Amino acid sequence: MLKRDSITAQMQQLNQVLARVKRLIIEDNEAEAKLMIEDKLSDYFKLRIDQLMSIDEDTFAYEIKKLQFQPEELDTLAYFIDEYAGLQDELTEQLKMYRYYIELVDFLEKEHQYVSFEHTSRRALLKNQLNDL
Repeated sequence: MLKRDSITAQMQQLNQVLARVKRLIIEDNEAEAKLMIEDKLSDYFKLRIDQLMSIDEDTFAYEIKKLQFQPEELDTLAYFIDEYAGLQDELTEQLKMYRYYIELVDFLEKEHQYVSFEHTSRRALLKNQLNDL
């Protein structure tokens, strides 16, 4: 029970950070938004951007499994990765992050039976766009 309460509190904090990130993006302060996401990816999720940019989707999936996050944590991570992808200047980096997002949503559904309508529709949109490239 305490562990579940702790995760819930942490997810609330992360969702507040995500809301700040979205506000920064709206205010055209994308550089600060990007830094906030990088900070949370590194501090909370133990995923450094330089590592993420140097691995493929299979390695990303392996790393996610190895970290053994709860479904709620993976759900929040998916939102962070999606926002971060949209902040990329380089198309190749953006596409890589979107592929990680898709991999993460697939993992949530297959391994945790965690289905989010928002993630499912976003994944379908991204897959269509990636297939058109």
